[in-house]
Parts: sequence; C-alpha cells; structure tokens
Amino acid sequence: MIAFDRKPVFAAIIDMFGRLQQAQVDRLDAAIDAGLGIMAPALPVNAVRQIGLTPADFAEAARALGCTVAQIRAVWEVESGGGWFTDVRADILAADGPGGFIDGPHLPKILFEAHIFDRETGGRFRASHPNLSSARWEKKLYVGGPAEWLRLNKAMQLDRRAALRSASVGGAQIMGFNHKLAGFDTVEAFWDAMKVSERAHLDAFAAFIRNSNLLAALRQISNVHAACVPFARGYNGQGFAANEYHIKIARAHARWSTN
Repeated sequence: MIAFDRKPVFAAIIDMFGRLQQAQVDRLDAAIDAGLGIMAPALPVNAVRQIGLTPADFAEAARALGCTVAQIRAVWEVESGGGWFTDVRADILAADGPGGFIDGPHLPKILFEAHIFDRETGGRFRASHPNLSSARWEKKLYVGGPAEWLRLNKAMQLDRRAALRSASVGGAQIMGFNHKLAGFDTVEAFWDAMKVSERAHLDAFAAFIRNSNLLAALRQISNVHAACVPFARGYNGQGFAANEYHIKIARAHARWSTN
C-alpha cells in the first residue's frame, strides 16, 4: 500500500476554501484513493452502523436480564437519551484526518472524564493540559455534545490507552476502563464495537450489569426514588445523590412503565 499523508492536503484545501462538509471530505478522500490506486474496502456486514434501537431489541435484553423493558429504558434515557450523535460537524470528523479514529458522520455519544485521565496517567499531564487532566471531577471541563470527541482526540495524542479508558461511551455511557466488565478483553475492542452499533451498546450494558452484580438492583428500579438508590449508587458511584440519578431514573421509569 502506498504511504501518503492526507492531512496537509486537507489542511491546504480548508485554508483556501473554508470548512468542508462531510460529503465534500468523502469525495476528496475517494479522489485521493483513486489517484493512488487504492480500492476502498467494503464494510463487513457487522460493521453497518445501527443508529437507534428497536422495541424488539429492548424486549430481548429485558428477557435475558429478567427485568422489564421500562427498567432498561429508564437507565438508557437518563444516561444518554439515545446512543448516537448524528450529522457530526466536518471539522470534528477532520480532527484526526479522513479515515481516522473519529469516523462519521454518526458517532456514539461520549463524555471525556478529566479526573479519570488524570488517575490513569498518574497526573503527569495535570500542569500542561489542565483541561484534560484534573485531580478532581470538574463539571466546567466538559464541552458537551460531539465536541467531546475533540477532547478525547487531544488526550489520545498524549496517551492513547489512558484516553480510551477515560471516556464513557454509548447509550449506557459505560466507561472505557470497564471494558472487561462489558465483555471486551481490550479497550480498543470495546471502542471498535461501540462505534458500530447501538445494539452493541445494549449487549455491553447487559454484560456489565451481570459482571458488576447489579442485576438485583436493576430489577428493583421503580417509580419510587428510594427503590432506585441501589442501582444509582452502583452504576453512577457515590456522587449519585448530588446528581439526583435515583430521582431521574424513577421519573424516567414512570414514563416508560405507562407506555
């Protein structure tokens, strides 16, 4: 295969003509491939992205876990409200070059956690990159939305493995450092799956619930706030009460249990 760095080409085009739409990026990338004689690889069948879940998907997961659909839906709503960012901006997709780790136009929802990255890297980037590495959790460090991918990308340039372990991803917002509990031997394999399908998000959630001994707590979720405390504490950590996760889950359950 011919080695060719596309980044200077795209940088020059953007400098001359301004921000590109993703369709334009795709056309230019295909033109470069054609000029180099590179055939675009076909996506494997299991790599076709499934944006969103069907009622049948939730029903199957509920049967497997021995819980109700409303209990899973409540968690899903509170954690992400749906697992994907759609129509991601071209400048975000171009952050690591066409065909890079940030590959769109649809990307799973993520949230990069600076305090986890700090822990994973022993605080060695705390002084040089305070927006990416923090000794404690700081809400103000979030940028929100698809731009969280830019934070992840910058952290990956400092320490790829630590960065991937330091972000939550998908419909259930499972942390990268929990990849084994979610059923994946490596954090890279975990992210590969999370970028393909929201069904993979749901399967990872089911594995995580079983392996984290949270099944009983999941089955207790109801419209009553107190009943949701065991799950909220186990899933969201000791800060669950400050963020009212148990209250949010109970409210979401009330909505889904009437559907």
